[in-house]
Amino acid sequence: MENRNNTGLLVGLIVMTILAAVFGYLYYNERSINAKQTIDLETRVTELANAEIKLDSISKQLDARILEVQGLGGDVEELQKVRASLENDRIALRKGNVTLGRKVREYEAFLTKKDEEIARLREENQQLISQNETLVQAKTELETSKQAISDSLSGVISKNTELESKVTAAAALRARNVKIYAISSKGKVREGENVKSRKIDKIRVDFILEKNPLTALDNKTVYMRIIDPSGATISDTKTGSGVFDYNGQEQGFTISKEVTYSNNNQDVSILYDRNAAFPSGNYKVELYAENFPIGEGTFSVK
Repeated sequence: MENRNNTGLLVGLIVMTILAAVFGYLYYNERSINAKQTIDLETRVTELANAEIKLDSISKQLDARILEVQGLGGDVEELQKVRASLENDRIALRKGNVTLGRKVREYEAFLTKKDEEIARLREENQQLISQNETLVQAKTELETSKQAISDSLSGVISKNTELESKVTAAAALRARNVKIYAISSKGKVREGENVKSRKIDKIRVDFILEKNPLTALDNKTVYMRIIDPSGATISDTKTGSGVFDYNGQEQGFTISKEVTYSNNNQDVSILYDRNAAFPSGNYKVELYAENFPIGEGTFSVK
Protein backbone atom coordinates (compact mmCIF):
# COMPACT_ATOMS: atom_id res chain seq x y z
CA MET A 1 0.00 0.00 0.00
CA GLU A 2 2.81 2.31 0.87
CA ASN A 3 4.56 1.43 -2.40
CA ARG A 4 1.47 2.40 -4.37
CA ASN A 5 1.33 5.72 -2.64
CA ASN A 6 4.97 6.38 -3.35
CA THR A 7 4.50 5.45 -6.98
CA GLY A 8 1.53 7.80 -7.33
CA LEU A 9 3.47 10.58 -5.70
CA LEU A 10 6.36 10.01 -8.07
CA VAL A 11 4.10 10.03 -11.08
CA GLY A 12 2.49 13.21 -9.87
CA LEU A 13 5.86 14.82 -9.42
CA ILE A 14 6.89 13.76 -12.90
CA VAL A 15 3.66 15.12 -14.42
CA MET A 16 4.02 18.37 -12.55
CA THR A 17 7.64 18.64 -13.69
CA ILE A 18 6.61 18.02 -17.29
CA LEU A 19 3.82 20.56 -17.01
CA ALA A 20 6.17 23.07 -15.46
CA ALA A 21 8.62 22.49 -18.26
CA VAL A 22 5.89 22.89 -20.86
CA PHE A 23 4.56 26.05 -19.27
CA GLY A 24 8.11 27.36 -18.90
CA TYR A 25 8.79 26.67 -22.55
CA LEU A 26 5.56 28.30 -23.59
CA TYR A 27 6.25 31.34 -21.41
CA TYR A 28 9.81 31.66 -22.68
CA ASN A 29 8.68 31.25 -26.28
CA GLU A 30 5.98 33.90 -25.83
CA ARG A 31 8.51 36.25 -24.27
CA SER A 32 10.85 35.68 -27.20
CA ILE A 33 8.09 36.33 -29.71
CA ASN A 34 7.07 39.55 -27.96
CA ALA A 35 10.66 40.75 -27.79
CA LYS A 36 11.17 40.03 -31.51
CA GLN A 37 7.95 41.81 -32.37
CA THR A 38 9.05 44.79 -30.29
CA ILE A 39 12.41 44.89 -32.06
CA ASP A 40 10.72 44.52 -35.45
CA LEU A 41 8.32 47.32 -34.57
CA GLU A 42 11.12 49.59 -33.41
CA THR A 43 13.08 48.82 -36.58
CA ARG A 44 10.04 49.56 -38.71
CA VAL A 45 9.41 52.85 -36.92
CA THR A 46 13.06 53.80 -37.34
CA GLU A 47 12.94 52.94 -41.04
CA LEU A 48 9.77 54.97 -41.52
CA ALA A 49 11.24 57.92 -39.64
CA ASN A 50 14.44 57.78 -41.71
CA ALA A 51 12.41 57.49 -44.89
CA GLU A 52 10.28 60.51 -43.86
CA ILE A 53 13.44 62.53 -43.15
CA LYS A 54 14.94 61.57 -46.51
CA LEU A 55 11.73 62.36 -48.37
CA ASP A 56 11.46 65.71 -46.61
CA SER A 57 15.06 66.52 -47.61
CA ILE A 58 14.42 65.43 -51.21
CA SER A 59 11.23 67.53 -51.25
CA LYS A 60 13.16 70.64 -50.20
CA GLN A 61 15.86 69.90 -52.78
CA LEU A 62 13.19 69.56 -55.49
CA ASP A 63 11.70 72.92 -54.45
CA ALA A 64 15.14 74.52 -54.62
CA ARG A 65 15.81 73.09 -58.07
CA ILE A 66 12.39 74.16 -59.37
CA LEU A 67 13.13 77.73 -58.29
CA GLU A 68 16.61 77.65 -59.82
CA VAL A 69 15.43 76.18 -63.13
CA GLN A 70 12.65 78.78 -63.29
CA GLY A 71 15.24 81.48 -62.67
CA LEU A 72 17.38 80.09 -65.48
CA GLY A 73 14.39 80.02 -67.80
CA GLY A 74 14.24 76.20 -68.06
CA ASP A 75 11.31 73.75 -68.14
CA VAL A 76 10.16 72.66 -64.67
CA GLU A 77 7.29 70.39 -65.74
CA GLU A 78 9.17 67.14 -65.02
CA LEU A 79 10.41 68.45 -61.67
CA GLN A 80 6.88 69.40 -60.66
CA LYS A 81 5.55 65.94 -61.61
CA VAL A 82 8.21 64.23 -59.50
CA ARG A 83 7.46 66.67 -56.67
CA ALA A 84 3.75 65.66 -56.79
CA SER A 85 4.67 61.94 -56.88
CA LEU A 86 6.91 62.38 -53.85
CA GLU A 87 4.08 63.98 -51.87
CA ASN A 88 1.83 61.01 -52.68
CA ASP A 89 4.55 58.63 -51.48
CA ARG A 90 4.92 60.59 -48.24
CA ILE A 91 1.17 60.25 -47.61
CA ALA A 92 1.36 56.50 -48.32
CA LEU A 93 4.40 56.19 -46.07
CA ARG A 94 2.56 57.76 -43.12
CA LYS A 95 -0.22 55.23 -43.59
CA GLY A 96 2.32 52.39 -43.57
CA ASN A 97 1.31 51.27 -47.05
CA VAL A 98 4.63 51.43 -48.85
CA THR A 99 8.28 50.56 -48.45
CA LEU A 100 10.31 53.44 -49.79
CA GLY A 101 13.90 52.20 -49.81
CA ARG A 102 13.87 51.77 -53.60
CA LYS A 103 11.78 54.93 -54.17
CA VAL A 104 14.21 57.04 -52.15
CA ARG A 105 17.09 55.78 -54.28
CA GLU A 106 15.11 56.61 -57.43
CA TYR A 107 14.45 60.14 -56.20
CA GLU A 108 18.11 60.59 -55.29
CA ALA A 109 19.12 59.35 -58.76
CA PHE A 110 16.64 61.77 -60.33
CA LEU A 111 18.14 64.68 -58.36
CA THR A 112 21.62 63.71 -59.51
CA LYS A 113 20.44 63.65 -63.13
CA LYS A 114 18.71 66.99 -62.73
CA ASP A 115 21.81 68.51 -61.14
CA GLU A 116 23.72 67.63 -64.30
CA GLU A 117 21.01 69.23 -66.46
CA ILE A 118 20.94 72.32 -64.22
CA ALA A 119 24.74 72.62 -64.49
CA ARG A 120 24.44 72.58 -68.29
CA LEU A 121 21.61 75.12 -68.08
CA ARG A 122 23.76 77.37 -65.88
CA GLU A 123 26.60 77.14 -68.39
CA GLU A 124 24.27 77.96 -71.29
CA ASN A 125 22.84 80.91 -69.37
CA GLN A 126 26.33 82.14 -68.56
CA GLN A 127 27.20 81.94 -72.25
CA LEU A 128 24.02 83.86 -73.08
CA ILE A 129 24.88 86.46 -70.44
CA SER A 130 28.38 86.79 -71.89
CA GLN A 131 26.97 87.08 -75.40
CA ASN A 132 24.43 89.65 -74.19
CA GLU A 133 27.17 91.63 -72.46
CA THR A 134 29.18 91.51 -75.68
CA LEU A 135 26.16 92.69 -77.65
CA VAL A 136 25.47 95.46 -75.12
CA GLN A 137 29.11 96.53 -75.30
CA ALA A 138 29.01 96.43 -79.10
CA LYS A 139 25.77 98.43 -79.06
CA THR A 140 27.31 100.96 -76.67
CA GLU A 141 30.38 101.25 -78.86
CA LEU A 142 28.14 101.62 -81.92
CA GLU A 143 26.09 104.32 -80.22
CA THR A 144 29.30 106.03 -79.14
CA SER A 145 30.59 105.85 -82.70
CA LYS A 146 27.28 107.16 -84.03
CA GLN A 147 27.38 109.97 -81.49
CA ALA A 148 30.96 110.74 -82.45
CA ILE A 149 29.98 110.75 -86.13
CA SER A 150 26.95 112.89 -85.32
CA ASP A 151 29.12 115.28 -83.32
CA SER A 152 31.67 115.34 -86.10
CA LEU A 153 28.94 115.93 -88.67
CA SER A 154 27.47 118.66 -86.50
CA GLY A 155 30.92 120.17 -86.27
CA VAL A 156 31.34 119.98 -90.04
CA ILE A 157 27.89 121.49 -90.57
CA SER A 158 28.67 124.20 -88.02
CA LYS A 159 32.00 124.90 -89.70
CA ASN A 160 30.34 124.88 -93.11
CA THR A 161 27.68 127.27 -91.84
CA GLU A 162 30.37 129.45 -90.33
CA LEU A 163 32.36 129.26 -93.54
CA GLU A 164 29.29 130.08 -95.60
CA SER A 165 28.62 133.02 -93.32
CA LYS A 166 32.19 134.18 -93.76
CA VAL A 167 32.00 133.70 -97.50
CA THR A 168 28.68 135.52 -97.59
CA ALA A 169 30.11 138.34 -95.47
CA ALA A 170 33.19 138.45 -97.66
CA ALA A 171 30.96 138.66 -100.73
CA ALA A 172 28.94 141.55 -99.32
CA LEU A 173 28.88 144.85 -101.18
CA ARG A 174 30.89 147.78 -99.87
CA ALA A 175 30.03 151.42 -100.47
CA ARG A 176 33.14 153.62 -100.47
CA ASN A 177 33.45 157.42 -100.48
CA VAL A 178 29.85 158.05 -99.45
CA LYS A 179 29.08 161.71 -100.13
CA ILE A 180 25.80 163.53 -99.52
CA TYR A 181 24.65 166.59 -101.46
CA ALA A 182 21.75 168.99 -101.04
CA ILE A 183 20.08 170.12 -104.28
CA SER A 184 17.99 173.26 -104.33
CA SER A 185 14.85 173.78 -106.35
CA LYS A 186 16.97 175.69 -108.86
CA GLY A 187 19.32 172.73 -109.24
CA LYS A 188 22.19 174.16 -107.24
CA VAL A 189 24.24 171.45 -105.58
CA ARG A 190 25.88 171.90 -102.18
CA GLU A 191 27.74 169.36 -100.06
CA GLY A 192 25.49 168.43 -97.16
CA GLU A 193 26.97 170.23 -94.19
CA ASN A 194 25.18 173.16 -92.58
CA VAL A 195 22.87 173.61 -95.53
CA LYS A 196 19.90 175.87 -94.99
CA SER A 197 16.64 173.96 -94.89
CA ARG A 198 14.96 176.23 -97.47
CA LYS A 199 17.70 175.49 -99.95
CA ILE A 200 17.16 171.71 -99.82
CA ASP A 201 14.74 170.33 -102.34
CA LYS A 202 16.40 166.95 -102.93
CA ILE A 203 19.10 164.83 -101.34
CA ARG A 204 21.60 163.02 -103.54
CA VAL A 205 23.87 160.29 -102.17
CA ASP A 206 26.91 159.32 -104.27
CA PHE A 207 29.19 156.37 -103.55
CA ILE A 208 31.41 153.80 -105.19
CA LEU A 209 30.48 150.09 -105.10
CA GLU A 210 33.83 148.46 -104.50
CA LYS A 211 35.16 145.72 -106.71
CA ASN A 212 34.73 142.27 -105.11
CA PRO A 213 35.43 139.04 -107.04
CA LEU A 214 33.31 137.06 -104.54
CA THR A 215 30.18 139.09 -105.28
CA ALA A 216 27.83 137.75 -107.95
CA LEU A 217 27.37 139.84 -111.05
CA ASP A 218 23.64 140.45 -110.95
CA ASN A 219 21.07 143.03 -109.94
CA LYS A 220 21.39 144.34 -106.39
CA THR A 221 18.78 146.29 -104.44
CA VAL A 222 20.35 149.07 -102.39
CA TYR A 223 18.14 150.37 -99.55
CA MET A 224 18.80 153.86 -98.19
CA ARG A 225 17.65 155.10 -94.81
CA ILE A 226 17.71 158.77 -93.90
CA ILE A 227 17.48 159.12 -90.13
CA ASP A 228 16.34 162.51 -88.85
CA PRO A 229 17.64 164.31 -85.74
CA SER A 230 15.01 162.58 -83.56
CA GLY A 231 16.28 159.14 -84.62
CA ALA A 232 13.28 158.29 -86.81
CA THR A 233 13.60 156.99 -90.36
CA ILE A 234 12.20 159.43 -92.93
CA SER A 235 9.52 157.43 -94.71
CA ASP A 236 6.84 158.31 -97.23
CA THR A 237 5.27 155.67 -99.42
CA LYS A 238 4.51 158.33 -102.03
CA THR A 239 8.22 158.84 -102.56
CA GLY A 240 9.10 155.13 -102.63
CA SER A 241 9.56 154.30 -98.95
CA GLY A 242 8.81 150.88 -97.54
CA VAL A 243 10.33 148.04 -95.45
CA PHE A 244 12.98 145.40 -96.09
CA ASP A 245 14.16 142.29 -94.21
CA TYR A 246 17.26 142.74 -92.11
CA ASN A 247 18.45 139.91 -89.85
CA GLY A 248 14.96 138.42 -89.76
CA GLN A 249 13.23 141.68 -88.87
CA GLU A 250 11.43 144.32 -90.90
CA GLN A 251 13.37 147.55 -91.26
CA GLY A 252 11.94 150.73 -92.70
CA PHE A 253 13.78 152.44 -95.59
CA THR A 254 13.48 155.86 -97.16
CA ILE A 255 14.15 154.90 -100.78
CA SER A 256 15.68 152.01 -102.72
CA LYS A 257 17.45 151.56 -106.04
CA GLU A 258 18.16 148.60 -108.32
CA VAL A 259 21.80 148.46 -109.33
CA THR A 260 23.36 146.08 -111.87
CA TYR A 261 26.60 145.14 -110.20
CA SER A 262 29.53 145.12 -112.62
CA ASN A 263 32.42 144.53 -110.21
CA ASN A 264 34.46 147.48 -111.48
CA ASN A 265 34.29 150.07 -108.69
CA GLN A 266 31.22 151.57 -110.29
CA ASP A 267 29.76 154.91 -109.31
CA VAL A 268 26.21 154.93 -107.95
CA SER A 269 23.88 157.83 -107.16
CA ILE A 270 20.60 157.72 -105.29
CA LEU A 271 18.33 160.76 -105.47
CA TYR A 272 15.64 161.41 -102.87
CA ASP A 273 12.95 164.03 -103.49
CA ARG A 274 11.15 164.90 -100.30
CA ASN A 275 7.77 166.63 -100.33
CA ALA A 276 8.38 168.28 -96.92
CA ALA A 277 11.12 170.50 -95.54
CA PHE A 278 14.09 169.12 -93.63
CA PRO A 279 14.09 170.44 -90.02
CA SER A 280 17.42 171.66 -88.72
CA GLY A 281 19.74 169.20 -87.06
CA ASN A 282 22.09 166.34 -87.85
CA TYR A 283 21.00 163.56 -90.23
CA LYS A 284 22.46 160.13 -90.88
CA VAL A 285 22.31 158.12 -94.10
CA GLU A 286 22.62 154.30 -93.98
CA LEU A 287 22.98 152.01 -97.01
CA TYR A 288 22.00 148.28 -97.02
CA ALA A 289 22.18 145.50 -99.61
CA GLU A 290 21.67 141.72 -99.41
CA ASN A 291 21.09 141.81 -95.63
CA PHE A 292 24.32 143.69 -94.91
CA PRO A 293 25.03 147.34 -94.07
CA ILE A 294 27.34 148.52 -96.87
CA GLY A 295 28.05 152.17 -95.99
CA GLU A 296 26.93 155.36 -94.26
CA GLY A 297 27.30 159.10 -94.19
CA THR A 298 25.99 162.28 -92.51
CA PHE A 299 24.74 165.72 -93.34
CA SER A 300 23.41 168.62 -91.31
CA VAL A 301 20.73 171.24 -91.81
CA LYS A 302 20.67 174.70 -90.23
